[in-house]
Amino acid sequence: MPKLSNCLIFIFLFLSQFIFAQGGFIIRNYDVKIELKKEGSFHVQEIIKVDFLEPRRGILRDIPLKYNLSHKTSGSIFDMLFAHEIFLSDVKVTGHPYKNQYRGIGLQIRIGDPEIYLTGEQTYIIDYTVENGLLHGASGPEFYWNIIGDQWEVPIEEVSFKISIPQGIPIGEEDFEIRTGEYGSVEQSSSAQWNQNVLTGQSLVGLGNYKGMTAAIRMPVGSIEVYPFYKLLFYHGKFFILPLIMLLSFYFVWRRFGVDTKMADMVAYLPPKGIDSAMAGFAIDIRANMHDVLSMIPYLGHKGYLKIEHQKAEGFFADDDITFIKLKELPVDAPAHQKVFFDGIFECGDRVQLSDLKNTFYTHFQTAQSAVNDAVMNSDYFTAPSKKLYWNSFWVIGLVAVTNAALCFFYGKIFFLILTIIFAIVLMVFAYSLLKRSQHGDMLYREIRGLKKFIKLAEKDKLEFLVKEDPSYFDAVLPYAVAFNCADTWCDKFKGINLPTPTWFHSNTPSFYSSHGIFNAAAFNDTLSQSLTEMRTVMSSRPSSSGSSSGGGGGSFSGGGFGGGGGSSW
Repeated sequence: MPKLSNCLIFIFLFLSQFIFAQGGFIIRNYDVKIELKKEGSFHVQEIIKVDFLEPRRGILRDIPLKYNLSHKTSGSIFDMLFAHEIFLSDVKVTGHPYKNQYRGIGLQIRIGDPEIYLTGEQTYIIDYTVENGLLHGASGPEFYWNIIGDQWEVPIEEVSFKISIPQGIPIGEEDFEIRTGEYGSVEQSSSAQWNQNVLTGQSLVGLGNYKGMTAAIRMPVGSIEVYPFYKLLFYHGKFFILPLIMLLSFYFVWRRFGVDTKMADMVAYLPPKGIDSAMAGFAIDIRANMHDVLSMIPYLGHKGYLKIEHQKAEGFFADDDITFIKLKELPVDAPAHQKVFFDGIFECGDRVQLSDLKNTFYTHFQTAQSAVNDAVMNSDYFTAPSKKLYWNSFWVIGLVAVTNAALCFFYGKIFFLILTIIFAIVLMVFAYSLLKRSQHGDMLYREIRGLKKFIKLAEKDKLEFLVKEDPSYFDAVLPYAVAFNCADTWCDKFKGINLPTPTWFHSNTPSFYSSHGIFNAAAFNDTLSQSLTEMRTVMSSRPSSSGSSSGGGGGSFSGGGFGGGGGSSW
């Protein structure tokens, strides 16, 4: 029996030594001294006594510099936008050669001589100064520091610490906490004593590998100075340098290639030739919006390709019944956006109710919007060099988006996502501004802008003359008024003017004619406007989707503070 016991003890000691030797060394004692200063910085000294069980050059000490504060509240706008970053200075190691290397989100101190291997006990003394290492919330500053990081690959047999704060700051037993264990642990396997302005303590048990110790000390408001805002602004300003350079570059390129020729105002009475209402709406603001696409309904109606039957609903909550009727096919050479829109409406027959398009037509609507954009871009409305610059700018926008997405992942903060969105919007505006009208485009733009001006300012005498010359004049200009979002104004201009009823729009609404038998354009517009609004809602509708979300929070725990990190041997 004694022989069996001795054998088991031997096996236990052998296996224990083998386990400890996995990292090649053991930390016998880890002593940390911290001295907090009134201006907010603090000096840290780490005395690490290690025992190399295998030949090693030295140790690697990794100190993270950027932290995600999702579990803590900070009043700094920078902490909300960026990862909180601490700044280290005067980093040195006493008695051993060392090299400081910034890797990823932290600093790695490589201690030891590449040519010399060590065994047995060694002592490493590391000193450094920390700035921006405190949290400043509404309740006052908080010292929240990982005395021992939870990323050490080997066990630590003993831990001791001494934290000094400036004289005169009142601290009670309830104002500090010491946590030990793995990340997120709330264990208190340590003892701590507060004496005047010094907190001292030690671990009650050894720390296993990947286990740490965190100290939290809460202090009164105003007891410690806040890290200067201008320093943070100067530091984080580096992230704006590249975007500003790119914006300035875009500006100078725009000044050189994208400034349009200034055009004198003119008044145009007739729709421009060779360009439909949707393209005219895009050309005037370089954007294919819903008004532009919907304007093709009165446009194609006036051209004789379709008509609409509008049945006024009875009842307060009932919807009007709108039916599209195909009169003839579009010509083979019709623009793509007209074909997509027209064929999409009559995909299932020559007589289609608006309600049949709900949650299905939106794909055709979006394709038609893109096709309007392509129709103008592929024409000679813009100069060829400016179109090339325009398309190349999207490569730049994509590069910026990918870069900032990588930075967002790397720094773990939403700032870069916000910056990406803002920057992309600004660059999109610049991209469109790079498009310079050709000589033909200038003349066409002048004509379109003149028509829009006339729609807004036309006088009754002039309109009566134009209607006398062409009874369908109101109907011919209406699609352009819809594209310019001026349909209400255009219809109001025709009050009291004798007009024929639009042949493409039939309704059971009796108020289209006044008591004198004159077509009531304003009443017609009320019905048309209501119909177009309903069309826009139905045609752009898509099937609904559902989802869920959740959230959470936390407080002080082991590994949750600044500092810490860990290390290994090399």
